[in-house]
Amino acid sequence: MSELAGRGWIVVEPPKPMDEESVVARHNGEAIKAGFLTEKVKDTKSEIHNRYRSGSFDLDVKVDFDLGRGQVKVERAEGYDS
Repeated sequence: MSELAGRGWIVVEPPKPMDEESVVARHNGEAIKAGFLTEKVKDTKSEIHNRYRSGSFDLDVKVDFDLGRGQVKVERAEGYDS
């Protein structure tokens, strides 16, 4: 996740059917695993946006069903050194 941190919103692919349940997306073929859910930012029929803590990172996962697009944003969580 460190290579995605600080890059803003990044378009991602959905998990593969054989991925573990913790995999929420894929970027350049690599699995992105979520830690524990910290906040449900938005949950409507057209969009979901959840925030997870995964190690020393905050992971935002957004799915826009109208556009058929998923995005993630990774930031270093407060209280962790760079």
